[in-house]
Amino acid sequence: MLPITSLGLNHKVSRERIVTGIPRLDAMLGGRGFFRGSSILLTGTPGTGKTIVAANFAQAACRRGERVPFFSFDGSPNQIIRNMHSIGLRLEPLVKRGLLRFHAARPSLYGLEMHLATIFKEIAAFQPHVVIVDPITSLMDAGTDSECKGMVTRLIDYLKGGQVTSLFTSLTQGGHVLQQSQSARHGALEPGPRVPDFERRH
Repeated sequence: MLPITSLGLNHKVSRERIVTGIPRLDAMLGGRGFFRGSSILLTGTPGTGKTIVAANFAQAACRRGERVPFFSFDGSPNQIIRNMHSIGLRLEPLVKRGLLRFHAARPSLYGLEMHLATIFKEIAAFQPHVVIVDPITSLMDAGTDSECKGMVTRLIDYLKGGQVTSLFTSLTQGGHVLQQSQSARHGALEPGPRVPDFERRH
């Protein structure tokens, strides 16, 4: 692992925009989506559609021929595929084509360092264009606040260094972002629209 003190803020940036797969959300973002290579934090309370937004973003990337690993720490691949199918989102063909790859694990299975090492290994092997982590807050109970900040910083630095666009979902309770999500923001995540606000507008 790279020590956190070795990480710099000299990543290349792109002016290219990539759509989210949700027309109304893209409209909120100027009609063009997110900047490629950015790291987006999507927050919301349970049941507000964070995974739906993430799945649409993954599908949009796969339709462009881009590879997407979907790291789930809150549900199994079959459960996600089934739930998305119920709203008309078919992910199975993308998995069969080798464009979408699920990696699911319980947060308690490893410590933070092992989770991070596993994510790095999967990304290095798959060479993706977009990465989904759903939800990042599930990992935060596996370490101290300082360890969590270090883990998120290393992950984001690694992704930005490779111009990989990432979408992290974050669980909130009672309308307030969990303390662990605040740690994620300190790791240079770019806050996206809160899901409840998006749903109220549309």
